[in-house]
Formats: sequence, structure tokens, C-alpha cells
Amino acid sequence: MTKNEVQSLNLNLKSHLNTLKQVTSTRKIKVLNGEATLVVTKEKNISTLKKELKAHLPPYQLKRIKDGIDSPLYLEGLKGVIGIVLLPDENPDYLHHEGLLDPSAYSVARDQVGQLYLEMEDKGFTKVHLNGLELDYDELLGSLLSIELASYDYKNQVTPLELSASYCGELPKEGLKEALTHATTIGRAINISRFLVDTPPSDKRPASYAQGIQNLFEKKAGMSVTVWDEKRLAKEKMGCLLGVGQGSTQLPRLIHLRYRPKKARDMAPIAFVGKGVTFDTGGLNLKPGPGMRNMKKDMGGSACLVGLASWLCESKSEIPCDIYLALAENSVDAHSFRPSDILTARNGMTVEIDNTDAEGRLVMADALCIASEAKGKDKPQFLIDVATLTGAIKVGLGDDIGGLFSNNDDLAFILQSCSQISGDLLWRMPLMESQRKKLKSDVADIANSVGGFGGAIRAATFLQEFTGDIPWAHLDIFSWNGARQNAYRGSGGSGQGVQCLAQFISQL
Repeated sequence: MTKNEVQSLNLNLKSHLNTLKQVTSTRKIKVLNGEATLVVTKEKNISTLKKELKAHLPPYQLKRIKDGIDSPLYLEGLKGVIGIVLLPDENPDYLHHEGLLDPSAYSVARDQVGQLYLEMEDKGFTKVHLNGLELDYDELLGSLLSIELASYDYKNQVTPLELSASYCGELPKEGLKEALTHATTIGRAINISRFLVDTPPSDKRPASYAQGIQNLFEKKAGMSVTVWDEKRLAKEKMGCLLGVGQGSTQLPRLIHLRYRPKKARDMAPIAFVGKGVTFDTGGLNLKPGPGMRNMKKDMGGSACLVGLASWLCESKSEIPCDIYLALAENSVDAHSFRPSDILTARNGMTVEIDNTDAEGRLVMADALCIASEAKGKDKPQFLIDVATLTGAIKVGLGDDIGGLFSNNDDLAFILQSCSQISGDLLWRMPLMESQRKKLKSDVADIANSVGGFGGAIRAATFLQEFTGDIPWAHLDIFSWNGARQNAYRGSGGSGQGVQCLAQFISQL
């Protein structure tokens, strides 16, 4: 491929919340005449809410505002539509799973406000005013973020509703400003991730994907970008990554995003590794047609980490991080790697290929080696990888809960707690030596797969072989939203993992 054939992805997405200059402090709810008003508050404020809206709603509509409403209200007011989200005063105690799967007030606000916003857009309104009544910081943040998520549409250039917002409560002006800034940065990060997953594979082949990422970050303060082409990969003995990508006309790339802000904390960095298989045919073990249909999303782990990198820069995080993205295209060609081939990973381990459709763990293996080899001040305190690795995890957990595997109980608990707070859910799965034994090979150190149940666990135990002695976690995610729901106007990339990992970094 010539240099002129490499087209760069444009990742400079517009932010809807940037049109909202501020969330103004107010003493009363503001209602738009003839337009859409959206009110978010807690159940304990129902009497105040009814008093404020008495002049704007007929009595039968006021009666609908009551305790226990678990979905948004869409009320026809006397002078315009009024949408209401009532958040529970306290998170419900479901008495199971130690609360780690419970909806947080942040996630409820995010989902229900987004749903109402899209409904108001469908009704043809041109303006919407968001009222936050006695909300805490996280609830206001979720409300604002939902509008940023709802404004995204890959196919059509959405004309967002003219947005204004006010807040009545105890948060100071500095808190309101911070919530708006945070909602803008995390919303943009999620939407970048969604955009990358939605982009057709013809437009995000390894070289063009790498170039787009390089263009996005090369001028960002604190961020440096290094891209290894196929020659450098061969020099660095990245045999697994090269093996997966050798059947494509566009060969693999490894990207290293090194984030070291001026005000970086004096601490060891966090290392992240993302799977970036830009399209997965399954290789010679060809996927069936329906299974291949959405394999443009097989780079969802890398998309998550590109979004996270954007958030690091825009939020001016003080946490040093290293992000490694392994990019390859698993194609069918005379040069494609074969079942029974033996590939040699960066760390010298030999891998017998049982199935060419278990390629994600191969590209991740070499990148995990690179991340775990860092020395001195660059040696990571944690190593976290993100990948759309197995269909098996979806069978077990569904499409909106990611599988969490870890060799460190403390790291696992922190990540799962952050997933609950952010409404970006993970559930811990076991690592079992019995599954590692099933990957035995008679001709190599390990096989890349084997038939039978427990596929997600075996994939995770395979990855663990390349993580060194560093506390490590593996997130097996789906990256895809199958239908319109909550703040998502349609099917497509979900941005899974971005909110959880941003929350994780924020609490360090």
C-alpha cells in the first residue's frame, strides 16, 4: 500500500454540550412556553415540584407525579410539554450481589433523561430547558451527559435541540461548572468510541486507523504517540500480531499512547492494552455470514481506550498512563495463517493455532508483553486490557455487562465498584488452572484455543501468560448496542468501558 492510499479517520467530533455555556443557578423551575421543559429531581421533592408546576399542569397531570415512578413522565402542560424524571431518594437495596449490579442515581438520571430528550426531539420541539432540582453532583452529571450521548448519530447529521439548563439546589457555581465540563469531556470520549466502532471497516483498516489516532493526539498536551509498522513489529519479534494480520493487504500496527501531563502525580503509570482487530472474517476458520455481519466492532477494545485517552487529555487528568493498541485485520488470503501453524510471541512462547478465529488473544498477547516489560518509573502498577474477545461471555452475561477477570482481588473489586457507580457494568468471572491445562499443545508451549464450554475463561487464562508479575485485569466486552434505548437513538457502538475506566482513574 502506498502512502497516498492510507486515508486518515477524522475523529474531531462536535460536542453538543459545548453550545451550553453554563448551568445557571435559579430559585425556581423555568418552564418554556410552547417548547419542551425537562425536570430532574428526587422523590422527596415531589411536594415542592408540584407547587412549582401547579400553574403549568392541569390537576389530572399533577396527580401523575407521585412516589415510585420508575420511568420518565411525559406530561402535556398548559403552555408546553413538561418531562419529569424522579430519582429515588436513596439507591434501592436489592439485597443481592452486594449491590454491585444496582443502578446508581447517576446511571438512572443518564438513562431516563436521555430517553426523554429523544422523545422531545421526536415530537418536533426545537428547544429544551433542563431543570435540576436539588440534585447532587453525580445526578446532575448524569443528566447532562445523557444529552451529549443522545446528540450522537453516525448516519445523520443531527440538528440538536437548542439547549439551556438551570439548577436549584446546594451545589455551588464551581460545582455546576465542573459538572458541565466533566459531562462534555466524558460524553465526547464515549462518542469517539462509538464513532470508531460504527465506522465501516473499509475506512478503518490498520494503517488508516493508526493515522487517525496519531492525528487526534499528536498535538494534545501531555500525550505522545508512537506507531510501529510491520518492519518495526518484525524487529520487535511481535510474531503473533504479525501472524494474525499477514493475510491482509494492509499489515498490522501497534500504537503506544504515552500520557505524562506536566502535573502528573508521582506514581507508577497505569497500562492499558486494547484489541484492535479492524475486521474479523475468522480467517481460514471462516465465520458464518450472520456471525461476520458486525465484525467491524471487533476493535471495540481499542475504541474504548481511544475514548479514554481523549478523556485523559480533555479532563487534564494527573494520572500517568500508557495505552497500547494492537491493530490488525483478520482476512482470508493465500498468505493467511493456518490452523496448526505455530506462532512465536514477543516473550518467546510458542503458540499452536487451533482456530484462526481465536485471533484476538494473539494480537493482545504481544501487546501485553510490551506493556508488562516496561522498567523503572514506567513499570505499571496495574495492567488492564479491554477486548471484544469472546462470544462466550455474551452467552453468560448478556450484551451490556462485561466480563471481568483478574489475578488481583483488590484491583477486581475496585473495577467492579467503579462499574456500578458509572452504570457501565462488569461482573467478575473466575480464572481457573483447569482451563489453562486444556490449552496444552503437543508441539508448542500453548494452544490458542480448544473446543468445549468455558471459552471466555480459557481466553482469559491464555492472556494471563503474557502479563508478567503485574496486577492485571481483563475486560471482555461487547461494545455494541442492539436497539434504541435510554440515551441511544439507535443500534451501533456503545462506548462500553469508557465510563468505568474513567471512574477508575478518577478515584486513584
